Amino acid sequence: MMQENRSGRQAEIHITQMRRNPYLVDYQTGKNTGRHNIGRRPERSQHSTPAMSQEGTRTRTYPQHSAVPRQENRIRQQKQRTADAVYVGNVYKDNTYNARTRQRLARAERQRRRRRARIRRYIRLTLLSAGILVGIIALTKLLNVPAGTAEASTPMEAIDMAQQVEKGIENTIGTRIQGLSAETYAAHPDWTEDFLTVNEYSRPGDPLTEVNNIFVHYTANPGTSAAQNRSYFEQLKDNHERSASAHFIIGYNGEILQCVPLDEIAYAVQTRNEDSISIECCYKADNGQFTQETYDSLIRLLRWLIDAYELEPEDILRHYDCGGKKCPIYYTEHEDAWDRLKEDVKNL
Repeated sequence: MMQENRSGRQAEIHITQMRRNPYLVDYQTGKNTGRHNIGRRPERSQHSTPAMSQEGTRTRTYPQHSAVPRQENRIRQQKQRTADAVYVGNVYKDNTYNARTRQRLARAERQRRRRRARIRRYIRLTLLSAGILVGIIALTKLLNVPAGTAEASTPMEAIDMAQQVEKGIENTIGTRIQGLSAETYAAHPDWTEDFLTVNEYSRPGDPLTEVNNIFVHYTANPGTSAAQNRSYFEQLKDNHERSASAHFIIGYNGEILQCVPLDEIAYAVQTRNEDSISIECCYKADNGQFTQETYDSLIRLLRWLIDAYELEPEDILRHYDCGGKKCPIYYTEHEDAWDRLKEDVKNL
């Protein structure tokens, strides 16, 4: 009875173990004792350990796991390692290919950049050359350079050739002196050229481009000579007292000094310096009346000036007529004397 109970209990334990692991194998017999053999009583082999020894001591048997899953796992792992090795090898080959490709592409990109840089340099040089050529052509037209100067290689050579051509033309039609033709200038009355030093207070050197009026002044310093008044204008560059000058100074003895060229402005009439010629007259009388010598030289000079600049006696003005300054004082207080002066100029 006890033997049967022990056998039944062992069967229950075996069934329970099979449920836990369906792949139980008896390694001694090689038979599967898994779930396919559930309900069967496992066969004992002569090598199996008895459940209980003859002495009555109980020994427990432990089920052995199957070796088939382990072999399958080893095979699966081997395949995986092989596949991994192949993958790693492909990646290595791909990386080598990619490195060579990148080097080849980098060389091609550098070559393309060099070609583009050369093209840009050629374009810049072409544009610069075209700009220089256009500038030379524009400068030639601006300066009205004759066609004969086209052989010049630089703009400065073209300018020099143009000036030479202009001088040649002047030689054919007559030289201009102080802005007037040589023939007109040669007819002027006797005077002495004693030009002031170019300075910003008495002779600025600015060009006089047109003449619309002739202004008559008096020195406002009785008894002084033309040379003394000319020295006063010259000293202004040093003492900077004021700005003053005139193109001509007529002394009380009738001498005429030219202080400023006729093609430059003088500081005589503040608002009309740019288009007029001025004449200062010396005097001795307290009322400002000119001596006869001064008067005669003034009439001759005025006549020549209105002829040279194609003006009329009415274009002769007093400083008084532009600004109201009583200059020349005698002819501002004696209108009939001023009218007679202009009439004498007209009749000369």
